[in-house]
Amino acid sequence: MTSRKTSLKSTKKRMTRPKLKLKPKPKPTHKPTGTRPKNIPSTIDRISRLPDHLLHHILSFLPPKQGGCTSILSHRWRHVWLSMQGLKFYTDEFANFGPDKFISYVNATLPYRSKQDLQVFKTFLLNDSPTNLAASTSWITHALKNDVRVLHIIIQLKNSGDNVILPRPMLTSQSLEKLGLFSFPDVRIITPNVISLSQLKTLSLQQMDVNSAFMEKIISGCQRLENLNLHYCWLRCSGISSRMLRNLVMENCGIQNLRKNKFYICTPNLENLHFNQKYAVFWPTGRVNVLFRQCKLDFRSLKLDVPNLKSLILGGYWVSRNPAAVTFFLQQSPMLEKLTVICNEVSGPWIDVEPFNMSSDLCFQCKNLNSVDIIGEKSGKIISHLTEVLKRNGIANLNLMELLI
Repeated sequence: MTSRKTSLKSTKKRMTRPKLKLKPKPKPTHKPTGTRPKNIPSTIDRISRLPDHLLHHILSFLPPKQGGCTSILSHRWRHVWLSMQGLKFYTDEFANFGPDKFISYVNATLPYRSKQDLQVFKTFLLNDSPTNLAASTSWITHALKNDVRVLHIIIQLKNSGDNVILPRPMLTSQSLEKLGLFSFPDVRIITPNVISLSQLKTLSLQQMDVNSAFMEKIISGCQRLENLNLHYCWLRCSGISSRMLRNLVMENCGIQNLRKNKFYICTPNLENLHFNQKYAVFWPTGRVNVLFRQCKLDFRSLKLDVPNLKSLILGGYWVSRNPAAVTFFLQQSPMLEKLTVICNEVSGPWIDVEPFNMSSDLCFQCKNLNSVDIIGEKSGKIISHLTEVLKRNGIANLNLMELLI
């Protein structure tokens, strides 16, 4: 028995395969990127796990109609779009269907909107028919009831120069911080009896007919107004006066009767001024007056009171016609730190560059001026005159840049 057991052991030893020695795997020289942690399964939807405010930010880059389509992605997404703090309703996506389809879409969406504060609301004020005007007015009222903070209204009209009555809640809101009114074509706003926007800090107007009564009520009824942006507006007022204003933009605005009357900008605490007048005169309908030779506009028709101005952007008609316009602004801005001048070389029979001479009118003192950018054609006559004036006043560090068209 003993010999038999010994033979069986020896047979098993012969049948056992020798163990192979495996070479160790080489360690990676760099960490693999984009790998998924082991404890997270491959099927998880990590985007849907993001908090609502991040999903709202993602949806803000989508057109409104596409943003609404995300509600069918999953149960998580069903109410995300409706709880957004910023809503935009534009007619571009409904151009092929007409205004009725657009109105039906907005009317069907707003009732499902969660009752919470709105940050931003952008839409149209359709003034082409009483029915459309009533519908779009109700949308604005809905936003104001939800304490909207930023309101942008595009006023759509049939005819240029039509009158518009703005909804009363829009002009008496206690939550609005930014208000933008944009129209095409140009529009005349019926001056309301009361304007009381206690929280408004920024007002933007585009292609608006602004008379003295409207401007005065805006300034007096918006005690916290710090930013005023005027683009392509027809200014039928004597000027702008405000102690609270910090930033003012006047771009391509027509100023009525500037040859006869002074237009004043009386803003003692203004820090930034963007004054770019591409054209000399506008008709009230918005058409450009082509008879520039007959409009002897003088930049000295402006009356400036901006002692604390720190940043100034100048450009357009006056700068192109006479470089002395730049020194006129600098003489009124002793605390200026940054200057940007946009020089468009103007050709044609309707604008002549006035003769250039170094007189006392071209002298100024801006001790804090340390940044000067001049944008235009470097070889142009206007820039050569302007650089000479600045250098003679002790401004040597000039940054010349080509105007990109």
